Amino acid sequence: MQKHLNTRPKTNMLIAILCFVFAGLQSSATETDTTQVIEIGGIKQYISISGEAPGKPVLFYLHGGPGTAVSAHKDVVTGELEKYFTVVHWDQRGSGKTLQLNETTAPPTFDQMKKDAEELLNFICNRFTTDKIFVLGNSWGTLPAFHLAQRYPEKIRALIAVSPVVSNLRSQQTTLELLQHYFEKQENSKAIQQLSDVNIPYSGAKEMLIQYRWESEYNGEGMSDEQFDQLLGYFQNWEKMWFPLYSELYKNDLERSADSIKCPVYFIVGKKDLTTYFKITEAYFHKLKAPEKQLFWMEDVGHNIPGVAAGKMQKTIIEYIVPRLNLSETIK
Repeated sequence: MQKHLNTRPKTNMLIAILCFVFAGLQSSATETDTTQVIEIGGIKQYISISGEAPGKPVLFYLHGGPGTAVSAHKDVVTGELEKYFTVVHWDQRGSGKTLQLNETTAPPTFDQMKKDAEELLNFICNRFTTDKIFVLGNSWGTLPAFHLAQRYPEKIRALIAVSPVVSNLRSQQTTLELLQHYFEKQENSKAIQQLSDVNIPYSGAKEMLIQYRWESEYNGEGMSDEQFDQLLGYFQNWEKMWFPLYSELYKNDLERSADSIKCPVYFIVGKKDLTTYFKITEAYFHKLKAPEKQLFWMEDVGHNIPGVAAGKMQKTIIEYIVPRLNLSETIK
């Protein structure tokens, strides 16, 4: 089953891209917000717990990027959800406050990140004395989230995949061909020339930014040369830590590695998402075997749903997903 949700976010395009690369509600008297530093994978790692109260289900948020910790602006991303869930944010290895806690950090591997996520899952279940939690993954975060759902379905009440990365390789190839064809018809020589320099898989962060620039133009939000040059510095800095891991992801394709999940799965996808091409996501959704699944479309939204449509994302979870799981007695 699929649902279409209309939303027309108005946002500064430069801020939206920075959210992709790198991002207050009043609590009741019984709720507490805490932070904690724990040892995971042999290093100190930072978690933030918000909205904790007896009887609330727990939601584990896996941020995107890789490298884009959101705990510093969690009120924007999950503030509404904290009324209904105890929300755990984790600054992943190499990100945010976890990066600050460790003086020397080598570029993480995919295996390390999956093992870290497993340890966090077990820690959360023990910390809150619960058998099952919700897992919400965004973009890159959907890959360790799907790994958890496959390996520990008995511990996951539901997997919520926002802008899931089904296949980096197929998505980028398809999007590049679409953009080249479109800008050739538009006779945009600048776009044609720049896109001709893009290789899939990307050989570096500059190619990634070039493709993202023309994705944005295709979706109606232009990027000036000045903005491109500003962003290039951020992308190249990101590249030093994260490009080895990012390159690993080209080997991953959920159609092969996760064709079935033994827990409920819900997708929230932007209808204009060319970064993780929405049609590839839709095709995977239809093939995926799960005891319960649903796809929620966000009209007029691209890839960065938490950055440009966090309110709509949270409303979808609260109004459509929570009722399906009969949590009304525990969520007040």
